[in-house]
Amino acid sequence: MSAIIRLSSLGFGVEYFPGYVNRRLRLHSLNVVLLSFILRGHGRHYIERDVFEEHGGSLAVTHYGQRHDIVTDAAGMDVINVYLDLKNQPLPVLPRQLQPVVPLLLPLHPQFVHRQNRIVRLQFDDPQPLAEHLFAIEREQRARRPGWEELARLHLKAFLLLCCRQALENGFVTAPPNPIESLRQHLDETYAEPHTLAALARRVGMQPTSLCRAFKRHTGKRLFDYLLERRLQAAMVALRSGDEKILTIAHDCGFRDLSYFNRQFKRIVGLTPSTYRTATAA
Repeated sequence: MSAIIRLSSLGFGVEYFPGYVNRRLRLHSLNVVLLSFILRGHGRHYIERDVFEEHGGSLAVTHYGQRHDIVTDAAGMDVINVYLDLKNQPLPVLPRQLQPVVPLLLPLHPQFVHRQNRIVRLQFDDPQPLAEHLFAIEREQRARRPGWEELARLHLKAFLLLCCRQALENGFVTAPPNPIESLRQHLDETYAEPHTLAALARRVGMQPTSLCRAFKRHTGKRLFDYLLERRLQAAMVALRSGDEKILTIAHDCGFRDLSYFNRQFKRIVGLTPSTYRTATAA
């Protein structure tokens, strides 16, 4: 896809597929984050063995490297694809009240994939406001007039702001809730608090060992590994978004020991927090 070629310099790309028809399932993957925004039409979105209905106003965010495909009905779809290289490129700085939503919507690193975020979905009643920003990016990519990169980044920021606002105000499209999924969402919201296994087990009415097994089945990750990664993702957003001291960021994200934070950040992300901040500065 031609937009991916441009990621090396801009960090993102947009392609529009009007009247897209695909009647045969062919699972494929990308080494970037893919946002598939459906303007019109109907189809089924496959990600390995899971299937989701997609139609006008649907936005699906597919994690790095996930095998997926969209199979349309005979009438086809109008689809806009957005490709993001969030491992290596700056992320637009969003308003502080929207920053907690960012790592729930966008995978900031391939390491953070789990069974419940391989694909993340939003539904918009009116796709047009978002589509206008994406079409503007596509025009800037194509024309490449003076200042096109900056205009494209501004439209991307507006698009992501609208997505995060939708997630904050109306939530994601999710499967019917169950106690373990409710607990996972609770951890997403309260990651900075000092959780204990005993308290979490009481919250869902389970024995601690049973909870650990159930959480691993549901997400593919151990419970406190999940919590650690959620805290690290929050720290990554903060490091990208401002100049607060690393000690403050670590504490605000639930870490009580700076050296432990530094070790875990380097182990999972592959960079120290200070190096990551420099590498991803907007």
